[in-house]
Amino acid sequence: QCCFVDRGLRMKTINRQTSFKLSLRGMALVNSKQALTMNSGLSYESEDGIAGIYREIVSSKIIPRMRLDNFRRAGEKARLAMLGSLLAFADAGSNADGDTAVIGWGGEESVSENRAYFTDYAVNGRLLGRSRLFIGTLPSTPLCEAAICLNLHGPVFYLQSDCSLDSVLAEAESLLPAKPRGQQALLLGISCGALLALLLESAEDVHDFSRPPQTDDMRRIYHHLEK
Repeated sequence: QCCFVDRGLRMKTINRQTSFKLSLRGMALVNSKQALTMNSGLSYESEDGIAGIYREIVSSKIIPRMRLDNFRRAGEKARLAMLGSLLAFADAGSNADGDTAVIGWGGEESVSENRAYFTDYAVNGRLLGRSRLFIGTLPSTPLCEAAICLNLHGPVFYLQSDCSLDSVLAEAESLLPAKPRGQQALLLGISCGALLALLLESAEDVHDFSRPPQTDDMRRIYHHLEK
């Protein structure tokens, strides 16, 4: 439950929403050492960072190749977003739908990217904002890179707060009417160097999201992002 004050200065209490007309089609967790999927149970590991995870996924030939032209020069969060999105669709056994919406959250914004960019700018003494480092300095950059990778043309949103997963699900539900079925939203939560990708689809029935999938690593990151 949570409380808020309305314009009449009266305290109101509302129940926390945990059920939505959404179904979870695919889910992936990616960090610098490991990538996991929910339904298919795929697991990729590497000690060479996110680039190593990328090589493991490509060499497996299980995941269809997508447009990853920008992967080499992308920032860490954008790389996580691209691979997590790719795995979430693969986990759902679904081809990317061009109308899919992309919603990001996590509360970390792009502080570290901006710090790295301007440090590089100062060290190299470049003029007119040109430095040696190509990096996305907007919190929406990882989402847009994922959309480009999967050729998605739906709306892209970034929720600028450390809001709960419930708030993100409510936003996804508002974007995806129960009818027609099949409309999708890709949720990307980034926190502490890990990305959780959820591929959701509109549904006519209400589904309870208060219980995360029964995978230990995913359950921990789910609750961490939820808080």
